[in-house]
Amino acid sequence: MYLSHPVRRMCDDPMPDETASLVVEPDGDAGANRAAMESTLEDVGGSIEDELRFGSFLVTLPEENVSTLCSRDGLARVETADTLGLGIEKE
Repeated sequence: MYLSHPVRRMCDDPMPDETASLVVEPDGDAGANRAAMESTLEDVGGSIEDELRFGSFLVTLPEENVSTLCSRDGLARVETADTLGLGIEKE
């Protein structure tokens, strides 16, 4: 799984009381993984904010739980929304 540098820093040194906005790309078909993604995010106090092009999701969760999210199976890529400039086009 690919983790951007800022996501790795959040995993190693999370800021208390901060919220992370991340772009998460699941492995495989995104449509089949939405329910699994919602379940995974529920476990870490997060939620899906939007579905993005190419099967990715814009999600938010407490920064302290980013490392738990990133340790889960079924994810291909996790980047910050800021890294991608929020110029992501919706489906």
